Amino acid sequence: MTSNVQSIYDLDFDQLCEWLIAAGQPSYRARQIYEWLYKRAAASFAEMTNLPKDLRGVLTEHFAIGPLNSVAVAQGTEAQKHLVHLPAGGEVECVSIRMKGAPTFCISTQVGCNIGCVFCASTVDGCERNVTAGEIIQQVITLQLATERPGNIVFMGMGEPLFNFNNVLTAIERLTDKRAFGLSPSRIVISTAGIVPVIHRLAEMRLGVELAVSLGGSTDRQRARLMPGVARWPLEELMAACDHFTRANRGQPVTFAYVVVEDVNDSFDDARRLGKLLRGQRHHLNLIPLNPTPHCKLRPPSRDRLHAFFQECRKHGLNVSIRRSKGADINAACGQLRRRHAAKA
Repeated sequence: MTSNVQSIYDLDFDQLCEWLIAAGQPSYRARQIYEWLYKRAAASFAEMTNLPKDLRGVLTEHFAIGPLNSVAVAQGTEAQKHLVHLPAGGEVECVSIRMKGAPTFCISTQVGCNIGCVFCASTVDGCERNVTAGEIIQQVITLQLATERPGNIVFMGMGEPLFNFNNVLTAIERLTDKRAFGLSPSRIVISTAGIVPVIHRLAEMRLGVELAVSLGGSTDRQRARLMPGVARWPLEELMAACDHFTRANRGQPVTFAYVVVEDVNDSFDDARRLGKLLRGQRHHLNLIPLNPTPHCKLRPPSRDRLHAFFQECRKHGLNVSIRRSKGADINAACGQLRRRHAAKA
C-alpha cells in the first residue's frame, strides 16, 4: 500500500517556509516545526502544542509525520533491527547498534540492491527503487523513537548509496543542519561498493564525511565474481578514486571492508596483493568473516584461518582489524530480516 500524502521530512527548511507562507502562515513557524521534528522527534502534529490548532490540522491533512511502520523488529543483545514499510511502497531495514555513548544507526538507501554481491541478502530480488531523502530521515526518526538519539549515522544498509546520491546528499544536509539533528559530518559514513565516478564527485564536494569502500577481492577477477555490479571499474581505478578522496579531504583515510570467504579470497597471496594495493593509500582495512545466508553456498573461514590471514595482512604493512559482528544473534546482516519476513508471508 502506498500513500499520496507527502512526508514532512522531504521538505528542507526553506521549502517548509515557502509552504507556510503559501498556506497563509508566518514563516517563523518553520523553526518551531523543525524543533518538534528533529530535536524532540515528535510522532504527530498534535504534539506541537505551541502551534495554532488550525495549523496543526492543516499539517495533518497535507503531510505524514513520525516513525515508519515497523512490520518486524529483531532485538539482540547489542543491536535492534527494524524492517519498515515505506509510505511510497517497499520495505527496507534499519538498525540501531549499541555503542559507548550514543548508538550508531545503520540506514538503507534503496529498496533492494543491484550490485549483486553473492554474500548479501539485499540483492537477491534486485532493486525496486531509490529511497527518498524524507524516507531516509524517517528511518532515523523510527530508530530514535525506539532507542535514543544517534551518535553516528552509517549508510551501510540496503542498497548502494552512490546510486541514490542526490537523495543521500539531501538527507546529509538535514542530518548536519544545526536546526535539525546537528550531527558533525565526521559522524556520518557513506559506504559504497565502489562507484568510481561518484567517489570522484564526492571527493570534490569536501563534505567532511567518512568514506567506506567494499573491496570484495584482491584481484579484479575475484571482485567480479563476488561483486559483479561493480566489475566495470577495475581495482586500479577504484584506488585512484579513493586516493583522490583522501587528498581532497585533508588526508582523510578510507575504510576498506573485506568480506573474507574461505578458499576464495583468504590466501596469503591475497594478503600480499592487498598490501600492494593499499600501499601509499591512507586506510583502515576491516576484515569481515562471511555472514552465511541461505541463498549463498560460500562459507566463512575458520577462526584460526581468519587469524592467520589477519597476521599476514599485518606482515604486509596493512592497518587492519577483524570486525566483530554486533548483530549476529538477530541476523542483522544486510537484507536478512527482509528475506526471512518475505519467506513467512
